[in-house]
Amino acid sequence: MSSPESTSTSKALLYFHYEPINGAPEAFLVVFAIITALFIHRIIKSQSGKWLYILPGTALAEMIGYGFRTACVFETTLGMYIGMNFLLLVAPNALALVNYKTLGNVIAAKTPTFTSTDMEGQHGVIKDPFWLRPKFVTWFFFWSDIFAFFMQGSGGGLQATASSQKLGQVITLIGLCVQLFFFAAFTAIAIYVYRSHHYDYQLLAMNTHHNPKKRVMTCLFVTIVLLYVRSIYRVAEYATGYDGPIATAEWAFYVFDSAVIVTCFLVYYIWFVGDHLPVPSHVSARDSSQSNVHLSVFNKD
Repeated sequence: MSSPESTSTSKALLYFHYEPINGAPEAFLVVFAIITALFIHRIIKSQSGKWLYILPGTALAEMIGYGFRTACVFETTLGMYIGMNFLLLVAPNALALVNYKTLGNVIAAKTPTFTSTDMEGQHGVIKDPFWLRPKFVTWFFFWSDIFAFFMQGSGGGLQATASSQKLGQVITLIGLCVQLFFFAAFTAIAIYVYRSHHYDYQLLAMNTHHNPKKRVMTCLFVTIVLLYVRSIYRVAEYATGYDGPIATAEWAFYVFDSAVIVTCFLVYYIWFVGDHLPVPSHVSARDSSQSNVHLSVFNKD
């Protein structure tokens, strides 16, 4: 008759294809608990937009995911494995939503309108192309991420049973590739906005030597690279199979997923976008006819 310990080990090998180490998931559980508390305090203190609560919400989901992984170290069950796999695979996608909303706010901070003269001498408003409008940037990429989120979540659930494991891997892999494609398109728009002076702005609460846009975009670009690294790891993991060399290397998970996501949160905290984004209700725009650089001035209060 098999002992409870050997039964637990066999279940862990069935789902993980290795015995999960003890200590690492507990450490990351504590780290994400601290991150959750720090961001809640930072957001309340800075009176930032409520959408930034996505950050502590994501950290909380990661904390719960590592709680499930900790439980799996001692006794692996199907329910705990599904919960862990779903949260640790899907929750970090919410960080991309923060980037989409942030870039939308940067675009909205530009000089509201500037004019051109048509053939009859009439002045009219020149509008940005649709792909540079704040609502498009925020909501198009938001729904693309939700679509990828749904596919990855569905695929992750299917992988819990042997009969649908292969199908689940394919669906998850497609979801990851879809996410990478839209993230690449978003990156191209972010680079354009960063290089264009049309989207420069200044905060009244800070001196003119301070460049809030540069700080915000630095945060975006660093986290974009980190999220790319994590997504490429996940694509490689599912492409090589659930029992492949990447999926069965526990160290790779902690290096290319856990540590990368923690680093993302550190970047979001150091270059906290809530301190460098304008409040749209206080606008004082410079007449664009006086300068080629369109500068929107906002009150940070």
